Amino acid sequence: AFKNEKRQKMKKILIIAGSCSNGGAGLQADIKACAHFGCYSATAVTALTAENTDKIKNIVSLDPSFIADQLEMLAAEFSFDAIKIGMLFNEPIMDVVQSFLEKNSAPVVLDPVCVSKMGHKLIKDSAIERLKELMKFAAVTTPNLREADVLFGDDFTNLPCDVIVKKHIVAGKSIDTLYRKDGSVQNFETPLADPLVIIGAGCTFSSSLACLLARGESLESAIQQAKEYIYNAIITGIDTNLGVRKLLNHGVKF
Repeated sequence: AFKNEKRQKMKKILIIAGSCSNGGAGLQADIKACAHFGCYSATAVTALTAENTDKIKNIVSLDPSFIADQLEMLAAEFSFDAIKIGMLFNEPIMDVVQSFLEKNSAPVVLDPVCVSKMGHKLIKDSAIERLKELMKFAAVTTPNLREADVLFGDDFTNLPCDVIVKKHIVAGKSIDTLYRKDGSVQNFETPLADPLVIIGAGCTFSSSLACLLARGESLESAIQQAKEYIYNAIITGIDTNLGVRKLLNHGVKF
């Protein structure tokens, strides 16, 4: 007979992001991260990519009205505990997402997908300022070094939300820096994982934060736990035929 145990209600995460065809990044990575942290994930797809670990061949953005339809259907079915936002690509899509966020109170983790680690531009130049406007709806945004430079330069004052800048490399360690809206700064570190460049780490980090915040963790605790998850997913990474970069092992146990 099954024991009648009180179980914690599974947290529900909304992922608004682009699809990554090789499954290493984008909403595929987000779904896997949610599964790792015991959360249910639903998705509103914003864009499709034709890519592998070597290059991105093509990006197709979906019609904003279709994205709005996805969000309408999901809002009717779920009360979300957190929202993770990834690739939005252009202003009309951002307008749709903002309209949705204005009606929701769940904590938002915004991964400002502008430039990939491979140096590929993943957003139209004209959409950069619009993306910054969306940050006022976020609890935290998670740019990589290139994205932080595009969005903030060296000025982390008067921030629209808390900002965690990912992966400074210092003395053999990976250091992420949290810039708070109140002006405080805090570093988080893990050992530097090999390989140094791996796709999907940023997507996975931000969706992990969303899960942990939904579960009631503080931002500081969520950052450290997410970093440790990424580190272990990298060092047990999955090889491909291309041999260019590894893919994260989202199912790593540690």
